[in-house]
Amino acid sequence: MNAPTALARARALSGGRPGAGAPRLSRAARAGLVRELATLVAVMPISDAVDTLARQPRKPREAQVLAAANRALLAGRPLAAALPASAFPPDLRATIAAGEASGRLPQLLARLADSLEADLALRSRLLASLAYPALLVLVAIAVVVAMLLFVVPGIADQYGEIGAELPLITRIVLGLSEGLRRFGPWLLLLLAAGGAGLWLALRRPQLRERAQRLLFGLPLVGPLLAASEAVRYARLLGVMLGAGLPLAEALALVAPAMASLPWRAAVQRIAAEVRTGRTLSAAMVQLPDPPGLLLAMTRSGEVSGRLALLLDSAATTLDRQLADRSRALLALIEPIIILFLGGMVGTIILAVLLPILRLNALAGQALGVS
Repeated sequence: MNAPTALARARALSGGRPGAGAPRLSRAARAGLVRELATLVAVMPISDAVDTLARQPRKPREAQVLAAANRALLAGRPLAAALPASAFPPDLRATIAAGEASGRLPQLLARLADSLEADLALRSRLLASLAYPALLVLVAIAVVVAMLLFVVPGIADQYGEIGAELPLITRIVLGLSEGLRRFGPWLLLLLAAGGAGLWLALRRPQLRERAQRLLFGLPLVGPLLAASEAVRYARLLGVMLGAGLPLAEALALVAPAMASLPWRAAVQRIAAEVRTGRTLSAAMVQLPDPPGLLLAMTRSGEVSGRLALLLDSAATTLDRQLADRSRALLALIEPIIILFLGGMVGTIILAVLLPILRLNALAGQALGVS
């Protein structure tokens, strides 16, 4: 089965226009619903489980999704076909369909819930790791701009009355302050226009893929991004193979679920090569900077016939390593930003004090001569 056929079949599970009549769900809401389904399906029939969830008070979006699924189940459709395509992507619905066909739906839903919750936790950790350095940078910029706009101009007026020659560093700081006051609004407009232009440019897949490839090539950021994509790839593929999906079809469904375009394109090429008979471990060298652990575990899984199990193990290990690397990177970035902030503020203070110190020195010399 080729990739378009696999994806078309997954989308066709909704039986009509994807997402018709139901809203989209956030990642957290989707993971929560799958966890609740896994818990209830283990002790009651699927239709009763969905009906029970639909009757519980919950947020409007989740209520609409569950109501749509409940109506479809009452009409005699299987769970994978009843789940709205707008709320559940093709890879999840195709995996659930495989679980229904194999009779292992409760176990599969539990694994899917584990996978979605682990992916959500990974995203939260990465965002938290980036939030603190970003906040420090914003504070540093705000402090420097405030000093240049409100502190330095008052001191500049006093120096202008003295008429003495100012040190070079003082003249530079005064020039920056004057330029920021005169051209600050235009600079803000320029930054806003540049940001909007960059956002529009990155909406084009070709430019976004190039930008992401550049990020993968960066010394510290690149390995972190590759590791996060490797965790998502290994976890999704392991769940799908555990559900009984063929390898090529599972890869075709994993590809659109990847967050970065370079990994998405690479997984699509891997699916095509696996379909022609090439082994997965041999084809995975096309991934952008794949972790060595992932390649080694994949080879071991193919040799031992436990590919799904070892992919899950690789995802868990890589997730743990990624958490350690992100903490180490944060510990490295934080003092650098603090030193930068201290250096900028110290430079401005030095520029302000140098003329005063020079004047004091000249006054002391004059008094000594007299």
